[in-house]
Amino acid sequence: MRSTAPPNPATSRKTDESDLVQPLIAISKATRQLVAIRLAEIGVVAGQDQLLDALDRTEPRSVCGVAQDLTVRPSTVSKMLDILERRGWCQRQADEADMRRTCVRLTEEGERMRSEVHRIWADVNGDLGRTLPQPDLQVLTAALWDIERLVSGRLSRLR
Repeated sequence: MRSTAPPNPATSRKTDESDLVQPLIAISKATRQLVAIRLAEIGVVAGQDQLLDALDRTEPRSVCGVAQDLTVRPSTVSKMLDILERRGWCQRQADEADMRRTCVRLTEEGERMRSEVHRIWADVNGDLGRTLPQPDLQVLTAALWDIERLVSGRLSRLR
């Protein structure tokens, strides 16, 4: 007896060719899961990769500035930093110019982890990029960044 997989609702329903939301959500979820599997190999969970990428070892960044770059609330960044700080990947300090403001920077170990994250991103990017013809890849990449700017702009107005 041959079993068949249940139909995938995302691909089996009729789709409107102008629908951006459904494919963007599907791409986002699948990409995040693919990257998360690879990040787990180095002990990093989804979201920590972007936070590590937003930080620097030599230049402390304000928590609010990091939150703005990641399009999340400062309280979310603060909670994420608690975990990174416990792991020894970052260090918080008071802003020298304004002692009310908290800044954060990567530690040496955090910088090493950020390099590992970048390696994983490059590996996944290479795997995905090899499947598309180069001209298509360039057009797709530009279009995706245009959509990201559009969505981020709309989101920032709502917050």
